[in-house]
Amino acid sequence: MAECKKCGVRITDDTDRCPFCRCVLEDDGTKGENVYPDPQATVKVWRNIRRIVLFLSICAMGGMLIAMYMGAEIFNWTVVVGLILLYVNVTIYMTINDKIGYMFKTLFLTIMVVLILIGIDYFTGYNRWSLDYTLPSAVIFLNVSCLVLMLVNHRNWQSYISLQLFDIVCSVVLFILLRLEIIRQPVLVLTATALSVLIFAGTVIFGGRRATDELKRRFFI
Repeated sequence: MAECKKCGVRITDDTDRCPFCRCVLEDDGTKGENVYPDPQATVKVWRNIRRIVLFLSICAMGGMLIAMYMGAEIFNWTVVVGLILLYVNVTIYMTINDKIGYMFKTLFLTIMVVLILIGIDYFTGYNRWSLDYTLPSAVIFLNVSCLVLMLVNHRNWQSYISLQLFDIVCSVVLFILLRLEIIRQPVLVLTATALSVLIFAGTVIFGGRRATDELKRRFFI
């Protein structure tokens, strides 16, 4: 059984470094049951899954390209499948990458799925459902995600004010698109806007000094 002198944890997995501080472990000469899981093993599993999904994605796209070369009229569906596979691979990569913050992951993947759905809508006839439903739903999702992140990371909740301001900007854009009749779902736009304003107002009102200090630190307001 190995023990980390710095963290004080005992580990029976076959790793030679502490999963916390990465210091070299010292064997204390005793044997015992596994009292601590090996996080490296979990990461390896997900990396293997990522490699398998990437390989299958390449195979799928290769097959569709060959079918197109042979004369099959599946260009639009090839693009759609390619966009979906791209999103799946990026999602898996960002999920196992612990160097990327949750707020950036949420924002990046949401923007990416919006762009992909717009692309799918365009290549399948462009019925504008991606604009009518996807755009306001994405803003609603970001607002709900912001609340969840603030609750989970309640000790540093003020760091998500920047995401709230981004949601408000997106709501303004939705209103402009609604006025231009590019979006035809006013209920969803109003819901997204109301959530953005209420969450931001509640954060500033109930957050008090911490909220105002965060605004001044980040945006000089």
